[in-house]
Amino acid sequence: MAAAAWERFTRHRWLPKAAAAVLAAALAAGFLLVRSERRDARNAEVLETACGGVLPREAVRGLLPGDETWELRDDLDLTGPSGRGPRTLLRCSVGWDEFWGGGYGDLRLAAVPVLDVPLSGVRLKDVLATRTVKEPRWATEHLRATTQVTADCPDGLAGYPRPVTRFRVHASLSADGAEVAGAAEELSEVVAAAADHVRVRGGCGGRVVEPSDVRPPAPGPAEDPYEESEEVPPSCRWFRPGMLDGGDPDPDGVTHDEVDACSVRVTRVKPANRLDHFASVSSVSWRGRLLPEARTAYGAELAALSRAPEPEGGEKSYTLAVWAESSCSGARTLSRVAVETAGSALAADRADRILDAYLTSSGCRAVKVLGKVWK
Repeated sequence: MAAAAWERFTRHRWLPKAAAAVLAAALAAGFLLVRSERRDARNAEVLETACGGVLPREAVRGLLPGDETWELRDDLDLTGPSGRGPRTLLRCSVGWDEFWGGGYGDLRLAAVPVLDVPLSGVRLKDVLATRTVKEPRWATEHLRATTQVTADCPDGLAGYPRPVTRFRVHASLSADGAEVAGAAEELSEVVAAAADHVRVRGGCGGRVVEPSDVRPPAPGPAEDPYEESEEVPPSCRWFRPGMLDGGDPDPDGVTHDEVDACSVRVTRVKPANRLDHFASVSSVSWRGRLLPEARTAYGAELAALSRAPEPEGGEKSYTLAVWAESSCSGARTLSRVAVETAGSALAADRADRILDAYLTSSGCRAVKVLGKVWK
């Protein structure tokens, strides 16, 4: 009977073809189901590993194509107390290659310490010279990223020769070599999670990093963050050209953890003579560990301070330096303001007001003027 049934089946006009089609469809469905299960398991394994396994699952799934198999292309976690002061605290890259279309993409994330450019000295010219020092490329990668956050580390990261109290986390999502637009919410969650992992593992203390803290990089020249700009440096924003009856200021300034410095040259609006076309002002404030070094570097000048010094005659230009101690933002601070003019009378007349404007703009209290000296 079975043989007869098989013979009728094989002789049927369309039934064998239909059965073959059904079987092929079932095999294909089974293959796709097995492949999908293996892909999902593989992708879950990647998320368990990438960046210490701290990346938020749902956010990453919203960024990466769910119908592709992900690969962990790069992974490094040095956020523990290694004591080596690594330049990269955390790094991972999760990528994919399209099975049918041949496209590709990846999610890249990195966390790096924010290392201030080391000072070559405490004198004004030495502090200003740090502005021309280029940071290494790894320290400026956030300028080329999709989004980033700079987080505080008040208790400091271990292993560095100088205190490191900030770190930066940045991330980018790209496909076929181009940045992917949108998905800002998911990327912010990924960056915030990685930043909080660094904060906790690094023993930073401070507050939790939230997705709302994450922002796109500030607009500016990505390839050269030190390119000349018309923007007034933060340490020079206290100065007004009218303080020296001038216009067209030419400022140069540096803001550092333990020192702020500024040098401004202005064109005089109504010069008294051919030597009086320009005037200059400089300001420096030292705090913290730089205070003893500043007192040593300027020892001779500090020893010559007086209440009302007399300028030497016959000079073609005059520089009057005024020194003061104060408390600025809760820190004990030593400040120096110098005014350079063609005539001694103008420098003598404006120096006190300029010092007062400088310290007031910095929120300084308990000001004690130490004295003045002609240079």
